[in-house]
Amino acid sequence: MNKLQEEQWITDIREYCRSLNISTSDLYKIVTDLKVAPMIRGKAFEFSTYSRLKQILPSEEWTVTKPIMNAQTGIHDIDIKVKHNLTGKIISVECKLAGKGRFRVAKQTQPGIASKGDYLISVKCMRSRTTKTPAKVESAARLFGVSKEAFLAHSDQYRALSFNVVATSIGNAFYETIEDDDGNLMYCFQPTEDGKRFIKKLQPPSGSEAVLQEFVYNKIYLASSLDLAVSDESGVVCGKRDCSDKYNCGFIPNYPVINFGNIEALPDNIIPSPKNRWVEIEKSLAFFEAILERI
Repeated sequence: MNKLQEEQWITDIREYCRSLNISTSDLYKIVTDLKVAPMIRGKAFEFSTYSRLKQILPSEEWTVTKPIMNAQTGIHDIDIKVKHNLTGKIISVECKLAGKGRFRVAKQTQPGIASKGDYLISVKCMRSRTTKTPAKVESAARLFGVSKEAFLAHSDQYRALSFNVVATSIGNAFYETIEDDDGNLMYCFQPTEDGKRFIKKLQPPSGSEAVLQEFVYNKIYLASSLDLAVSDESGVVCGKRDCSDKYNCGFIPNYPVINFGNIEALPDNIIPSPKNRWVEIEKSLAFFEAILERI
C-alpha cells in the first residue's frame, strides 16, 4: 500500500465509523472482541478465497464473482459464485474456517472417519440461523425437501444441495483463546507440539511465527458438498441423536473432517495431502471440472 492508498484507507475508515456512530478510538477494541473477531476472520476468508480462485481458474473458461447478498431466513446466500462460461453452469462455494483448536491426532480408530494415528482437522460447517417456530419449521422443511421431524433433528445443519462446494482454511485449527497479562481474552495462533510437527510436514517457508501463521492460513482445501453429506455413497455417518436415517439423511455434519492420514509414515520430501476427497486449492481447475459432471 503506497502513501496515497494509505491516506484514502484512513479516510474511508473514518467515514465508515462516522456513518455508524463508532468512535475511532474504540475501533480496535471492537474488532478484537471475542464475539466480533470470528465474524471478521470468516468474512476475510471469503475475500481471500475469492482472490485465489480468480488467480487460479482461467478467466476465458470461468467467471468468479463475490455476490453482495442480504441473507434472509430460508434463503441461503452465496459466498463465492463460480460460473463455467461454456455451459453456463453455476457452482456455489461456501467458505468455512476450520474449527478453533480443532486439530488432533486420532487416539483410536473411528470407523468411517479415521484410523489410529491419523492427523485430523475439523471444519466448522453449520447454519447460524436455527428455526424453531412451527410455521418456519414447516417452511424450512419444505425448502430442504424433508419432513418436519427430520428438519428439527438437523436444524443447525446444511443439506448437500445448500451449496456445491465447501472451501476451508486450516489455519483456525491452530488458534486458541488465551489470557494476556492484563487478564484480557484473545485469539492466538498457538499450535500444539503435534500441530507444529504437522505444519512442518507442509514445508512452510523459514521465518518468524507470523510467516508461519500466514502460511497456514493460506492452506486452503475444497470438497464437494455431496462428499461431505451423510449418504451411502459418501460413507459419512450422521452423529445426530434424533436422526432416523443415520446412513443416508443427506445432511452435512457440523464438523466434517479433513483426514491427512498418518503423516509419520511419509518421507520428509512428501507434503501430506487429504485422503478423504478434500483437495488443495491449487488443484481447483481439475476439481471444478469434476464438479461440473455432478450438477
